Amino acid sequence: MQEYKMKETKALERIVCNGCGRIIAVKHGMPMEGVLRVRQVWQYMSGKDGQIDSFDLCEECYDRMTKQFQIPPATTDAVELL
Repeated sequence: MQEYKMKETKALERIVCNGCGRIIAVKHGMPMEGVLRVRQVWQYMSGKDGQIDSFDLCEECYDRMTKQFQIPPATTDAVELL
């Protein structure tokens, strides 16, 4: 869950991991560690038609979640890191 502080523009203040509740520090609008941001728009035939779900996971919660997968996530190496 991302929390914003309203100033003249919307500025990211902190991120709270939806899995464990840990606060992830943010400096100058950038998270200071790895965070998985998920935003799912549910389409027709899903049982959640038109619903939008979003959440953030810290790296530890991401690792714990993906260890439960029957098929692990596909991974590749990034050529350049931004």
